[in-house]
Amino acid sequence: MKTKVRKLSIRWKILIPATILIIVMCGVIGLNSYIRIKTGMIQLGVEESQMAASIAGFVVDGDSLSHVATGFENTQEYQDNLAALRQIQSLCGIAYLYTLHTDDNARLYYGIDTDESAGHQSPGDPFDGEYAEFSSVFAGQEYVQDYIDKTEDGILISAFLPIKDSSGKVTAVLGCDYDASYVLDRIEGARNSIIQISGLCLILALLILNVIVNRIMRSLNKVNRKIYDLAHNEGDLTQKLDIASGDELELISGNVNTLLEYIRGIMLHISANSTELGTSTAAIAKSLVSAKDNISDISATMEEMSAAMEETSASLSQVDESVLHIMDSIGAISTKASTERDSAAKITEKVQAIYESAKRDRTDAAKRAAEMSKSMSDRIERSKAVEHIDTLTTEILNITDETSLLSLNASIEAARAGEAGKGFAVVASQIGSLADNSARAAEGIQRVSKEVIHAVNELANESEQMIHFMNETAMAGYERLLDNSINYKNDVSRLSETMNAFADESMRLNNNIDNIKEAVDAVNIAAAESAKGIVDVTEMASGMTVSMGSIKDEAEGNRDIAGQLESEVGKFKL
Repeated sequence: MKTKVRKLSIRWKILIPATILIIVMCGVIGLNSYIRIKTGMIQLGVEESQMAASIAGFVVDGDSLSHVATGFENTQEYQDNLAALRQIQSLCGIAYLYTLHTDDNARLYYGIDTDESAGHQSPGDPFDGEYAEFSSVFAGQEYVQDYIDKTEDGILISAFLPIKDSSGKVTAVLGCDYDASYVLDRIEGARNSIIQISGLCLILALLILNVIVNRIMRSLNKVNRKIYDLAHNEGDLTQKLDIASGDELELISGNVNTLLEYIRGIMLHISANSTELGTSTAAIAKSLVSAKDNISDISATMEEMSAAMEETSASLSQVDESVLHIMDSIGAISTKASTERDSAAKITEKVQAIYESAKRDRTDAAKRAAEMSKSMSDRIERSKAVEHIDTLTTEILNITDETSLLSLNASIEAARAGEAGKGFAVVASQIGSLADNSARAAEGIQRVSKEVIHAVNELANESEQMIHFMNETAMAGYERLLDNSINYKNDVSRLSETMNAFADESMRLNNNIDNIKEAVDAVNIAAAESAKGIVDVTEMASGMTVSMGSIKDEAEGNRDIAGQLESEVGKFKL
């Protein structure tokens, strides 16, 4: 199972940089080894050159070299020194061995030269070099080159040693050109060995690296195959990676198994929660349907209550008009009572004049008595309109009983609705309170109306007695008026007191009617507010019905989502 990679595979990502690193390391190690070997070999050649020069210095007689000049080669001293130097040259592998001298003009020239070739230098021959280069040697210090000098005469390492006489004076400089060709041969051999060893190490390292990379790739391919199986086994999360490589890959497989367990746990929770979500959403949708129906019933009930409150308001308006008529009638009665009271006072003052004019005014008195009888009868009949208040208050009490019953039903329905009916429960409670207040106000109106009716009945009785008195006693005894004027005066005083009481009773009745009017106005206002509140509640119920429908749609959408989620989770084997 191979898949095409975009750039480089892991094998080449490891091999290429590792190969470059190994090549660089082998090159650095080989170069370092070569430099160290080269330096060591050159140092060895320098030391051998210095040693050969020191050995040659022991066999040279410094005293004999103090007077070297042209023709010195013919002396025994020259021959002895030349033989000794050539012997040292042969033993120590020295290419050239010679002595250098200087004159007062700082000119350098040869002394003894062991060279047997055509390039042999005789004593006094000039030396190709500057005195300044050898001034330190002539001052008594050794000088040895620390490098290999490749010249036309060969590959040499030169060493210069001061030769002193018996007094310690430097009489010459011994030059030793050590043959360093073998050093270069060894350096080249070491270089070739280093190149061969480095190449061998590079090949061996690459082979080892390739073996290691192959093992790593085999483990990676095994992990890849396992992961591929996990990814293409239709959501089976129960499988596990079983790799016992003893390295990081085993840790990776363990972490992948842990991740699979974690994902499996998540999927189990999602599956359980999606099932619960579907069940809960279905229950919510069912509850919302029931709540929507209940709210629709409540809305219809509120509309009926609104109509009933409008009828109540209309009835209260009629009651208010009737109370106004009663107030007008009572006002007229009160005014009449006051007038009659004043008339009685005047009658008392004019009893004597009545006595004298009784005959003349008898006809007028009869006519006035008839008029008064008719007027009193009309007013009494009009005052009986107060009895309608009792009927109206009875109707109000019936309406409040129905409103209380309706409030109780609304409270029960709100309790059934649960959380969704809390707001409506408050409204139902307010309607119940309003019905109780209306009942109390109606009972007060009924109580006051009974008092008014009682007062009107008493007023009617008193009026009937007065009419009877005017029609029977006054007119029948008008003939005896002349004789009983003093008694009539007393009767008129009693009549004045009666009229005073009648006027006072009229004032109280007027005050009671004012109270009734205020109570009716308050009930009317309360009924209007109740009607408005019921209308608002009806509108709110309608809005809640719409909202319940929207919530139901959302709940059904959530149920579909829960079903889809459960279907997706069901694709995994848990």
